[in-house]
Amino acid sequence: MRTNAFISSPFVKALVYANVFIAICALSQVLLTYHLFPFPVNFSNNAYLVFVLLSTYLQYNVQRGYYVVNQSNVHSERAQWTIQHKKTMLYSIGASLLIVLFLCNNLSYLSIGIMIGAEVVSTLYYLQPFNLRRHGYIKPFLISSVWVISCSLVPLIENQLFTAHSVWFLISQFCFISVLCMLFDIKDNQADLVSGVNTYANRFGVMVTKTICLLLMAIGFTSFYLFKHDSGALVSSVILRLFVIATILFTSDKRHSFYYYLWVDGLLIIQTILFFI
Repeated sequence: MRTNAFISSPFVKALVYANVFIAICALSQVLLTYHLFPFPVNFSNNAYLVFVLLSTYLQYNVQRGYYVVNQSNVHSERAQWTIQHKKTMLYSIGASLLIVLFLCNNLSYLSIGIMIGAEVVSTLYYLQPFNLRRHGYIKPFLISSVWVISCSLVPLIENQLFTAHSVWFLISQFCFISVLCMLFDIKDNQADLVSGVNTYANRFGVMVTKTICLLLMAIGFTSFYLFKHDSGALVSSVILRLFVIATILFTSDKRHSFYYYLWVDGLLIIQTILFFI
């Protein structure tokens, strides 16, 4: 009963359906990068936090607004919520776009070029006739690449902190986020199959997908150890991996969608909290 009341809460629905929660997840990933590297506290870095928060909110609402509301699922709960709050969402998307464009002034031309490239990939992910989403085998890695570029690589470049050693951190983050994306493929197992999208989950089975996730976790842990292996960071990294391993084992296509949108995505926030602690 408490679970039903929680997922029926208007506040929780707004967090998920308006893509506020995933935007906070992106913000947390930039904060993690700031925490693990010697970033100076200045206006540009603070502005980039807002930039990532709002650009993630903007991109996900444009993509999911396009993808969710269509003839095949217009009667779904998420589509109905989107339609009901359409005017509010349009105003917030418009305001976010203006602020994001203004904040671009704080980025170098190199970072702007990189972000435009990531934005193009994000847009082509859903946009017909390109629909990169249909390439299910590379889909998790495309999404992960965009996240790592936006939340880690660009801040490092902007602050002249990108080095050969920092690449281990980027690889670790890439593996971690790829795992979360592959877990979403388990959620969309049947829907992807019907849509003709071959993913690891519907092509090779859930167990194989989970095995790949565990292998990626091992690679990610090793990469992070090569990046930073003081006792505090190592403990945080181990605890995070235990959370993720439990999530991998617990995940199935029978779970409620909010399990993915709040818990699986929420691991991005949990990661940041663990390292700050």
